[in-house]
Amino acid sequence: MSGRRVAVIDIGSNSGRVVVLQIGDRGALEVIDELRAPLRLARALDHDGRLTTQGFETTLDAMGDFVALAHGQGAEEIRAVGTFAMREAKNGGVLAELIRERFGVTVEIVDGYREARFGFVGAVYGIDVMDGLSVDIGGGSLQLVRFRDRAPDYAWTFPFGALRLTDSFITNDPPKNGEVRALRKHIREALAEAGLPRLEEGEALVGTGGTIRNLAKIDLRRERYPLGRLHGYEVARDNVRRLTRSLARIDSARRASIPGLNSSRADSIVAGAIAVDEVMEFVGATGLHVSGQGMREGVIRGMVSEALPAPEVARAASVRSLCRAFYRWNQPHADRRAQLAVALFDVLMPDADPVLREALDHAAQVIDVGATIDVYNRHARAADVVVDADLQGFSHRMLVAVASLLLLAERAGTSLKQFRPIVDSLPADELAAAATVLDLADEVERRSPPTTLGEPTVVVRDDTVEVHAPVSRWWRGEESAARFHETFGHDLEIISALD
Repeated sequence: MSGRRVAVIDIGSNSGRVVVLQIGDRGALEVIDELRAPLRLARALDHDGRLTTQGFETTLDAMGDFVALAHGQGAEEIRAVGTFAMREAKNGGVLAELIRERFGVTVEIVDGYREARFGFVGAVYGIDVMDGLSVDIGGGSLQLVRFRDRAPDYAWTFPFGALRLTDSFITNDPPKNGEVRALRKHIREALAEAGLPRLEEGEALVGTGGTIRNLAKIDLRRERYPLGRLHGYEVARDNVRRLTRSLARIDSARRASIPGLNSSRADSIVAGAIAVDEVMEFVGATGLHVSGQGMREGVIRGMVSEALPAPEVARAASVRSLCRAFYRWNQPHADRRAQLAVALFDVLMPDADPVLREALDHAAQVIDVGATIDVYNRHARAADVVVDADLQGFSHRMLVAVASLLLLAERAGTSLKQFRPIVDSLPADELAAAATVLDLADEVERRSPPTTLGEPTVVVRDDTVEVHAPVSRWWRGEESAARFHETFGHDLEIISALD
């Protein structure tokens, strides 16, 4: 499967989407292109439970554009799935057959539990969690999956999509208090009847789907968050409750102008937000980890396995996939730089925050990514790429640690105020020390002949730290030694393995 380019089309109840993905090692996916079109199929069902002619035409028009994009981006295979609206419609199979005849694409109309599994695999792969619940809310339904050790344990599906709840409970704009109370009561009772468990200590709630992402975008902007990255963002429980209440107090026209909210969701976001709010309340979640991926990515990963790798494996695979897109990156030399950096860290900082150890490894890998963009400001450009790229498996704290190490390695004492308050959770002295280690490893690698490989080693003799590496014997490294001594209080001796 690795190396293939595949397109996935999701015919949802609210919108349709196509994403073209390049499959990498260990589940790493590179987004090549994507496209969204509003379908509103949940509202295209007539009184007999059949999709209307308009619903057919809207879907077929969107499919034509989706297939064109997939072919234009070189997809070797197109997979399409239909969710709630297509499986509920009496003529959903007729629509699927028309799509097959016209475009040569087979649509798999999935049941709620298979939809839940796809959503789980897509959402949780790229989030730094091991156990908990995933929640995916679309236009017609809501799915929950309990997972342990990143493997699915049990799934629930509810008819709680944002459009369906809106049409069933909300007739006024803005909704009346009685409508909101009735909707909340309906959701709570259904969750209780299904036996949905509360989160246990150490478990997390992971969310995906358009409603959740839009809520997170609004919250991210209101919080003036230092990163623009939605994936991995955590929305606090209290913020979800406040945001839900404020959205319910204004009409859809005013909601449409809220920064972060897609205007096409202005009429359905209140019901969707209430569903998310009630789920968080019911399971006892203090926050919601937002995933930028979901069912479409889950369809691809599910083609290989539903067993998700550990977060650190996902992170390493994602970084490696990113680096390969930059021509200046050379794996053997990036690996050797990282080996020396981690070896120094283990000798000099054995009790430091373990997040910094892994962040140091990633930072050592991506320096040449920055050099591909701007060799004179390679650390800063690499830091920009790290916080802007679609890296998977990273918490925002880990991402900020990587970016901060890159900036501090280039210039000790550089201000990191752009990353506050996230960077404030990292021990400043340990961060600065790890950056010194990264700078030293990079300076050694810069002076190691490109045709010579060999694993560097670190030896401590009394108050002197010896670095044995295939570095040119002509390099004395006075500046690096001075910075090293100032940071660690040890002398530094560079010993060439080429002698």
